[in-house]
Amino acid sequence: MTPLRQIWIIVWKDLVTDLRRKENILSMFFFALLTLLVFTFAAGPLRDSRWRLTPAAWEALGAAVGEPARNALRPLIDKTYPSQGEFLRAVNELNPPGLEDEGRMALAQRTKGDFMEDIAPGILWITFLLAGVLGLDRSFNQEKENGCMDGLLLTPAGRGVLYLGKMTSNALFLLVIMALLLPLFALFFGLPVFQVALPLSGVMLAGIVGITALGTLLGGVVSSLKGKEVLFPLLLFPLLVPILIGVVYLSGLILTGQPVLDETKWWSLVLGFDAVYLIVSFMVFDIVMEA
Repeated sequence: MTPLRQIWIIVWKDLVTDLRRKENILSMFFFALLTLLVFTFAAGPLRDSRWRLTPAAWEALGAAVGEPARNALRPLIDKTYPSQGEFLRAVNELNPPGLEDEGRMALAQRTKGDFMEDIAPGILWITFLLAGVLGLDRSFNQEKENGCMDGLLLTPAGRGVLYLGKMTSNALFLLVIMALLLPLFALFFGLPVFQVALPLSGVMLAGIVGITALGTLLGGVVSSLKGKEVLFPLLLFPLLVPILIGVVYLSGLILTGQPVLDETKWWSLVLGFDAVYLIVSFMVFDIVMEA
C-alpha cells in the first residue's frame, strides 16, 4: 500500500468519526461565533471614522493629482488622523503643488475609513486560533480515549505517514471552520471579504498549514500528560507568534485593498516557519509517539 493511500485512509477515518459525532466541529463553530459576537459588541467605539493615506491609495494618486503632488504627500503614508480637519491640516502643511481645494477634499474622502479596519484582521485570527485549539487538542485525545492510537501505532504505516494523515485531517477541519467563519466576519464587521476572497484564501491556507503542522505535533506530545488542556495552548501559542504576525499583517493589507504579492519578506516569514514546523514535526514525530 502506497504512503498516499495510507494517508488517505487515516484522513477518511478522522473525517467519518468527527462527522458522525459532530461534537468537535460544532463546539469549534459555536465557540468562534460567540467570540466574534463578543468582539463585535466590545469594538463599538472603534467604528468611529479615521483618515489614513495607505500605500495603495498613495500609489493610485499619480494619475489623479500628478507626480509632484503625490511625492509631496509621501510623509503622510500610513499616518492616522482622528478627524478630517486634522488630516487636511497635515496636507496643507505639505502644500502639494497643483492640488487644489477640491482635490484635497477628494483625497480626504478617499482616505476615510474606521479604526475597525485596522484591528479586524487580528480579531479574525484570534477567533480562528482559539476555536482551532479546541479541535487540535481533541485530535489525539479522542484517539487515546477510544484506544485507537495503539491500533494505529501497530499498523505497518510509518510514523511520518501517521503524522501527515492526522495533520491533513486537522487542516481540513480548520478549513471548514474558516469557511464558516469568514461570512460571519464579513457580516459582523462590514468588511469586503468576498471581494478579496482569492488572495485572502491564500493567506488563510498558509496560516492553517503552520498551525496544523505544529499543533498536530504538540497534540501528540501532550496527549499522555496530565493537565494537557493547559499545556497544549501554553506550548502552541508562543511558537505560533511569527506565523500569526505575518498572516495578520498580510490579511490587513488585503482587507484594505492593498497588494500583497510584493510583500516578499512577510511571505518568506510565514512560509519559512510553515516549512520548518512541517519538516521538524515530520522528523521527530516517531520519537514523540514512542516516548
